[in-house]
Amino acid sequence: MSDLRANSTDRASPASASETEFDVERDSHDSDSKLSRRTFLIGGGLLAGGLAGAYFGVSSGSDDSTFILRQGYLRYEVDPLRDDDGEMTVREFYDYQRQRTSADPEGDIIRDDAASRLFVYDGPVDASLVFLHGSPEVDHGGTAKFSFSGLSRDAGEWALRDDPTAVDDDFEPWAGGNQQVEWGWGPHKTDGGAYWGVLDRDDFSITVTPKTLRGVDTWTFLSGDLGELESHTLSQERPVQLKPAKGRTVKSANVDIMPDAADNEFDPYASDTITVAVEPPPDGVDESEWVAPEDLDPGNYSVNFGSKRYLAGENAAQPQSYAREDGTLYLRYTATAANFSLDSAYGYLVSKTGEKTFVRGRDTVRPGGFDNVDTEESELVVTDVQPDPEGHDADRLNEEYVAFENDGDERLDLTGYTVEDAQGAAFDVPDGFVLEANAGFRLHTGTGDRSQSDLYWGRGRPVWNNDGDVIRVIDANANTVLEYAYPRK
Repeated sequence: MSDLRANSTDRASPASASETEFDVERDSHDSDSKLSRRTFLIGGGLLAGGLAGAYFGVSSGSDDSTFILRQGYLRYEVDPLRDDDGEMTVREFYDYQRQRTSADPEGDIIRDDAASRLFVYDGPVDASLVFLHGSPEVDHGGTAKFSFSGLSRDAGEWALRDDPTAVDDDFEPWAGGNQQVEWGWGPHKTDGGAYWGVLDRDDFSITVTPKTLRGVDTWTFLSGDLGELESHTLSQERPVQLKPAKGRTVKSANVDIMPDAADNEFDPYASDTITVAVEPPPDGVDESEWVAPEDLDPGNYSVNFGSKRYLAGENAAQPQSYAREDGTLYLRYTATAANFSLDSAYGYLVSKTGEKTFVRGRDTVRPGGFDNVDTEESELVVTDVQPDPEGHDADRLNEEYVAFENDGDERLDLTGYTVEDAQGAAFDVPDGFVLEANAGFRLHTGTGDRSQSDLYWGRGRPVWNNDGDVIRVIDANANTVLEYAYPRK
């Protein structure tokens, strides 16, 4: 069974897999007019000196076509989106609804937010660079204008044009290999497009630079599986680069800013010193995706620190000193050099551990005592249920499971929690079992070794009815915090 609820994650966070902050000043201007067509401005958008380019290189239909997304010093490892069967063209996947003049793609791509989205879609023949702005749930329109360079008009074309108005000159060829595109959409609408045909070249490069974003709260890059999308928030003020991974990877660092202070409060305009600790990976994580403190070498590789906006502009603070103690790396930075502002929500630490391994970690900050993180209460949700595995149920007890996830922004201590079915069969969650924000686990009916991602009921027979049941979770205070019913097939 596919995921029943999708989520967005940023794997670099040591405390939270979700990255919903936006450290760049938002443009609060909402378009009052219904914009029904886009304008292409021919020949613009060349970056001075070729400073930033979005590099694409993907083998058609390849399952291992990963990319490194770069914005300044910030890097993310990203994957193209695909439909379950790999047979949908980008037009079919985007699913433009002409009567409603909006897109209707599969998965959780369009939420109820005012966002401008960028992603790569891998179809049956070659991949496409996709832009998708707005949402049917948002009551205002907007404008998104980008410049590109490096798109090959000889090897590719706009395969999809999300536009309610048929205009003959919308997609004319452009001169000099450069183009600016301006999309406009009205209330409860979307707009966008998909460029197909050049993303299979390893040496191909494309530059994507935001020029204007109005009526948009965030600019995001989407990555991963449709049932579990990752969403990386980008600075609206800086270009992005994307290039084939070719063995490169981005690993997480367990970062604790001001480890001796509970609230991480400081004066961003003072010459005080901020201590940043890099600690061993958290318990229960896949350590192959994390770096240990001893992996970082400040003597040979820069260890950049600062606000997201500052790092996105390829600026950063460098450590004044560093020391190692009890397996932890301590780095000390001058607060003013990190360029935080009062609206900064996170501090980032980025570095390398060799030519092919990039490092990114973050922790919350409160410059001037201001708290800019929009947190939600911890919320346990069901993301998957497998009541009827292939074969005889009694012989496949570990293939019968329920998958849970903490959908909030805070860690959730499940000590004292109980999971029940409709008949009252109960499983007591082990004491000390803590679920980090956006982390999940599977509760298997059979017997096995407990881990942070898998718990085992230890039953000798099936518990979840194949034709329908109720999954109920009761907390330590006897409150029902989750009740999920899956229907009769």
